[in-house]
Amino acid sequence: MEISKSGKRRVSAFLLVFIFVVFAYTLGWSSLFTVKQIEVSGTTAISEVNQKLVRDKIAPQVGQKLARVDVRSIENSLVDLDWVKSSSASRDWLSKKIQITVFERVPVARALTAQNKLVNFDSEGVIFTPVSTEQGKNQSSLPLVSAAIASNENLAIVATLMRKLPKDLDYLVTKLDQISVTKAGFILMSTQINGKAVRINWGSIDQIEQKFQVLKALLELPENGSISQVDLSEPNAPIVK
Repeated sequence: MEISKSGKRRVSAFLLVFIFVVFAYTLGWSSLFTVKQIEVSGTTAISEVNQKLVRDKIAPQVGQKLARVDVRSIENSLVDLDWVKSSSASRDWLSKKIQITVFERVPVARALTAQNKLVNFDSEGVIFTPVSTEQGKNQSSLPLVSAAIASNENLAIVATLMRKLPKDLDYLVTKLDQISVTKAGFILMSTQINGKAVRINWGSIDQIEQKFQVLKALLELPENGSISQVDLSEPNAPIVK
């Protein structure tokens, strides 16, 4: 008996649905695809990673169905940790492994809070608590951020400066020796320009973008090739020594 075209279409549709159901069952319910291994790389602070995922109730478990591991939620959860810059999570269907990779923030300066707690700054001006072995080493050699009043507000002022610093002035942080905030909220920076020690008085954080431009313009002048001090507290009337 010959099957009509509409009948063939119904049979094809049924087969597609059947294949989809079998495939979905195999991934979501069958024991063929369950987690055999969980690997965390990129950090030594593995316990902190696991604790965060457990608190958020998304920690993958050996024996769990691979398809039910929410890799996107794992990534979003870990970047909530202040010491984590980014993270990635993936599942390998062949090895049945969950791979979690953490990319740590790299400290460029350190400070003590009013509560005598050690915090770090990364190159983007993000304040975080060092957790891993890599973040904790060489702390004594990091430039110190000091403040006449060790408040979170003053630390935030420094973070803002570092975050807004143009790419072509990144070396001011790379070569940073010390940075401090006065009682008046003025930012004082000791760094190096062209291999020479330079002290910069940025003044307040106000008009900071204009101050960046003024500094770059001053550094382009041949007569400022050997400066040791720059006062930018009044960007329209900078002082160079």
